Amino acid sequence: MNGEYDMLVIGAAALDIKVYARELAIEPELSNPALIELGFGGVARNIAENLARLGADVSLITAVGDDETGTQLLQQLREVGINTGAAIVSNEHRTGTFVGIYQLDKRLRVAFDNMQVIRLITPGHLNRWRRLFRDADVICVDANLSARALETLFHLAHEYEAPVCVDATTPLLAPRLHPFLPEMAVLTASRAEAETLLGTHFYEDNDVVQGARRLAQLGVGLAIITQGAEGLSYATSDESGRLPAFNVEVVDPVGAGDALTAAVAYGLAGELPPAEMVRLGLAAAAQTIICKETVCPTISLEALYERLIV
Repeated sequence: MNGEYDMLVIGAAALDIKVYARELAIEPELSNPALIELGFGGVARNIAENLARLGADVSLITAVGDDETGTQLLQQLREVGINTGAAIVSNEHRTGTFVGIYQLDKRLRVAFDNMQVIRLITPGHLNRWRRLFRDADVICVDANLSARALETLFHLAHEYEAPVCVDATTPLLAPRLHPFLPEMAVLTASRAEAETLLGTHFYEDNDVVQGARRLAQLGVGLAIITQGAEGLSYATSDESGRLPAFNVEVVDPVGAGDALTAAVAYGLAGELPPAEMVRLGLAAAAQTIICKETVCPTISLEALYERLIV
């Protein structure tokens, strides 16, 4: 591929098992009717595929098991043009798995995951692939990495002057990002992730904007706090605000946040103004939720700008 930008993405790739309840109430201790779908996911994997579909040259550092799922996952990534040469294939761990249980309205009720294989992304492995850091216009990372791996990642990014875009991933993982806030060019976090990262609770919409401002004060270049159907709040050291989500019919919201992170990272590589980066991210989220797939196969830079123009 000969994309306009070289993007390095680091983090989880996994098998996604999505369970959609067919009834309004989920009855405990009973077998509940559901629609069950299998697919490939993982925050970093989703970001990488979105970036590739937007036209970037993408390399992915991840870890999978030496099993059929891992083989198929890496093959699918290669088919969309992603460089998987730095991926770890382990015979000691199975490929990561995420199981999400969703309500009738497609909201996540509870989730389970096993991402132990991601622990194999060690400081040593990152150093072995430092040429990918050298060549990257932007580095994207999720919070599945260990604190030591994150420390190495930011050290290499600083050495090669590559901006880092971070996805907070889950409220459980988000707090490990706190020491690295001053080194982040972009941070995308859900409302719950931002609350745990800041150790506070947002009671009103204005609290969310204040939360984004607080993250910017702590050193984040562009802090984005997503709020689902309500849009998002963002802040830099110079500006802040709230933007509504696009009004579209929701088919499946899974993956919208990852698409937003990818589009913002693409905008970062293109040195777009913060407000335009954020709007591009909202367009990517809207394009994703109208698709049943976790990564919308029709997402493209042209489609996003058409949505912005409309």
